Amino acid sequence: MAAMWNRFAERLDLPAEAGGEVRVTLTGRGQVLVENHRGLLRCTATEAEIAGGALRLRVRGDGLLLRAMTGEMLLLSGTVFGVDLE
Repeated sequence: MAAMWNRFAERLDLPAEAGGEVRVTLTGRGQVLVENHRGLLRCTATEAEIAGGALRLRVRGDGLLLRAMTGEMLLLSGTVFGVDLE
């Protein structure tokens, strides 16, 4: 189903996140916005794990804090050292 959506989105020149792909936006070292997530798996002051469909995101940092979360997005703040995709 995902492959079919990707072909459809490509033909219509739609962005990948329109099909439910996870989108990660870093704002400097202080903020991470994750759109189209599938849930927060774990969150501590130094690491957050986020389900992103076929991907799992790991945000590493210091003083990480979940600022906001809805069914479509979540916002983390703190000092971000890196984001890993697994």
